[in-house]
Amino acid sequence: MIKAIIFDVGGVVLKPKSFRPLTREYAKLMGRDGEEVHKIFKKYWHEWKFGKISEEEFFEGMGRDLGVKVDKNKLRELMYSFPELDRNVVSLIQRLRRKYEIFSLTNHAKEFFEFLEGKYGLGRLFDCIFKSYEAKLAKPDPRFFEWVMEEIGRKPEECVFIDDREENVEAARVLGMNAILYEDVRMLEKELRKLGIIF
Repeated sequence: MIKAIIFDVGGVVLKPKSFRPLTREYAKLMGRDGEEVHKIFKKYWHEWKFGKISEEEFFEGMGRDLGVKVDKNKLRELMYSFPELDRNVVSLIQRLRRKYEIFSLTNHAKEFFEFLEGKYGLGRLFDCIFKSYEAKLAKPDPRFFEWVMEEIGRKPEECVFIDDREENVEAARVLGMNAILYEDVRMLEKELRKLGIIF
């Protein structure tokens, strides 16, 4: 029987699904190739989401690797204005909370996520948010999922995990969790009903 539903944040609760639109804008600002900027962005994001570097070090590292002087305030402003709350997903979460424990498991960087959490009141949506920068673990590492299940006191078969990245969904399934690859809210509702979830 399903007891807990665990949502990814970026690409599910928040739109869009990829950092590509952001890194394209960064490339325009820096006058550099989009693929190069995206690759370096991902390199430093990987460090930031684990809490290994700060926000300032993230932007400094990008500028250093690209060989450009960056306006950190401008880059920060663009990044922080980038995500948008998906109101349809929020509505679904609010309906699900009447009957189920609702959690979030997110690969996010500290300062960025704290800003989004405050802006959109993400803490009010979930019983608890499990963050990569606090755990020093990230999806699809099975240890991240195992830690969350231990924290919430639930078995894999009692959980549903929802994410927009196939590798994260597959990792959850290998552990025995019910997992849904997110496309849109209509599809998500359909898949949840297939699992016998009532909302």
